Amino acid sequence: SKIAGFSRKVNGKKVGFLSLLSQKYWAIIGIILLLSFLTIYLLKGTIYNPSYQIKTINYTQETRKKYENTELFVLASKFLRGKYYSTLKVGGESELLKWVKTEYPFVKNVKITYTNPQEIAVDFSYIEPDFIIKLGDKRFGVWQDGVTDELQNSRTLGQTGFIVDTPSYLTGTTSLAGFFYDVSYDRYTNYLPQIQETFPEMKRFVYLAGSSNFIIFEGNKMIFLHRDNVAFQLEKYLWLKKNFQNFAGVTEIDLGSLTQEKVIIRE
Repeated sequence: SKIAGFSRKVNGKKVGFLSLLSQKYWAIIGIILLLSFLTIYLLKGTIYNPSYQIKTINYTQETRKKYENTELFVLASKFLRGKYYSTLKVGGESELLKWVKTEYPFVKNVKITYTNPQEIAVDFSYIEPDFIIKLGDKRFGVWQDGVTDELQNSRTLGQTGFIVDTPSYLTGTTSLAGFFYDVSYDRYTNYLPQIQETFPEMKRFVYLAGSSNFIIFEGNKMIFLHRDNVAFQLEKYLWLKKNFQNFAGVTEIDLGSLTQEKVIIRE
């Protein structure tokens, strides 16, 4: 009987201990939930404070001098307006860059400056075009992977890069649709550096759209070039320049637009 009494006493202590442990457990859970609620409430009041919600977005003069495109600014503003200072402060620039690059891949970087709690200034930097195509009074920048965009001559980006001119009969053309059909983008990027090196005083480089030929204007000379075997044609030109006695008096040189087998000159 002593043993049985002892057992009941021990079991009673166990039940009391477990009951106390259960009470402490629920008390801790309650404290954690209360702290979580208070934390969320305080963070919401701090992070999503209406006094720091972005309402005014300005695009800097530096950005407008480089490239002014209302559609780009509207796209960026859609992302920025209504955001909060604290959420933009952490990763806001990288997220905005990712957002605008979907439509403007040549945007290189973005900087957001906070001028007031509800006002920011945005500055974009850009990748310079590989070259510029001039169609009448319009200019189009050309970047890698066939990216093109109309540029303004009055802005820095529209004044940067080698200019591929076109004949006046293309004046009024509003896009580059079909422009690279006869001469691909890769041909331009592969050969333009060699052409520029061979003709350092080149005044104008004209693509005869719809054909495979180009005209180079340098000094008093008009030089015709074909899209194929460009390196060979440039070698012929350099040989002619070095060895032809009356080279200075030559006004026209055909390096390959009519035939690759010989050079045709006119004095």
